[in-house]
Amino acid sequence: MSLVQELDHLKIPLEHIKLATNNFSNDNFIGQGGFGRVYKGQLPLSTTSFDNPATTVAVKRLDVKGGQGQHEFLMEIVMLASYKHDNLVSLLGFSDDGHEKLLVYKHEVNGSLDIHLSSTNLTWEQRLKICVGAAKGFEYLHNGVSAGHKVLHRDIKSSNILLDANWVAKISDFGLCTIGPTNQQFTFLVTNACGTFGYVDPQYVSTGVLTKESDVYSFGVVLFEVICGRYAMIKNCEEERRLLSRFVKFHKQKGTLDTIIMPHLLEQMEPYSLQVFSNIAFQCLNEDRKQRPTMGLIVKDLETALKYQLVTQTTVSEPEFGRRTKLWGSMTGGSPFLFKLESDEKLRKITIYHDMWINSLIFTTQDSNGLLHTSQEFGGLHNRRQWEEMFVMDLDADEEITGISGTYGRNGSDVELIMSLSFVTNKETYGPFGKSNTKSTYANFSELRRTTNTHFSESWDSGLFDGFYGRCGWFVDALGCCLKTIN
Repeated sequence: MSLVQELDHLKIPLEHIKLATNNFSNDNFIGQGGFGRVYKGQLPLSTTSFDNPATTVAVKRLDVKGGQGQHEFLMEIVMLASYKHDNLVSLLGFSDDGHEKLLVYKHEVNGSLDIHLSSTNLTWEQRLKICVGAAKGFEYLHNGVSAGHKVLHRDIKSSNILLDANWVAKISDFGLCTIGPTNQQFTFLVTNACGTFGYVDPQYVSTGVLTKESDVYSFGVVLFEVICGRYAMIKNCEEERRLLSRFVKFHKQKGTLDTIIMPHLLEQMEPYSLQVFSNIAFQCLNEDRKQRPTMGLIVKDLETALKYQLVTQTTVSEPEFGRRTKLWGSMTGGSPFLFKLESDEKLRKITIYHDMWINSLIFTTQDSNGLLHTSQEFGGLHNRRQWEEMFVMDLDADEEITGISGTYGRNGSDVELIMSLSFVTNKETYGPFGKSNTKSTYANFSELRRTTNTHFSESWDSGLFDGFYGRCGWFVDALGCCLKTIN
């Protein structure tokens, strides 16, 4: 089968590719996929003369024994010749001389995402940016290639997301993709689902019906690979949780998702960055494909997760999020919470339950109409009221919080908690509440004796307080303050 004439400008002589890869030397071998072996080489920018400067390329060499053939070869060329996006790999050319079928790409120096999943050098911010970039590439394929068509990748996995020198995601491997009209819900019906086990949509497998949501499911698996540092197929795991998609759902039901996230990432994560990320990732894995998000929504939520992370790290003003103080306490315990004042609200009361630690906080506000609104109880899941003291901090109408101080540390179970709190207003100081104000009957508790407290303190100008954020479960595990943006 001859290639269409419009693609002739992409042809590269076989002898040039052989020379660039040292005749496919093992020294130039850099990887292998479903298409075949991949070689690194130096190819002139103009293949008409080897006197021109060379560029580093990656050459895929088709192995017909690997299950892919002429159709996949042509599809890859047509796709990358037709569609261009910052988050798609760049096809430089191809060769179809004799028995060799070769695809030549720009070499992406950081390789594929899968080889970095367990790396402690790849930060949470970098991982978020990679996920945003990949999602933008897939969103382009689903909705941006043309007014009347959509492209379904059908083989989304971490090994098919390449990373350039700046860690920008580049989607690769389009041999299995299919093109369909945008106004048609189901692209087509197939007898056997294509893709890689562990990533393939179960609905696609069971029904043979392919939709955009099939790609969404696969991308959800990749998102969990990114935060767990695990592959889609988990080794040394019970059979029913051998798939990462089942493994994360199991831990979500138990409320132990934090235990399977890479520890070094948990130390870096702003709580709401993790919450937004994990929420959209779980939506991708919904068994009901109608409940899965679009790639456009995934891009939006991942960008939101990134904004939360960047705002917390830099305290740069963001109209949507405002500013944040440091988060004091545990980055892993409990679940994230956010209490933010509405534009017409003033904080009028804080109800504090405490004994050796700050067990829970409840906030009451008053709106411009004089109505009082009380929040849910943040923390205090153990409900041991007989062990607790309660203090209600009533604020005057013109009184507002201008500072906070306290201590945090680990209890006898080695869980980091907020141990004590003091609140400073423009009129007086309240507290301390918690360990430093604990009844003497608690003094002999082993938990109390074994704690080592870390002190924290921060203050701000009057008029800037905007709420609290943190993590809570049985206790208040971590606490920080929301501050208004300075114009």
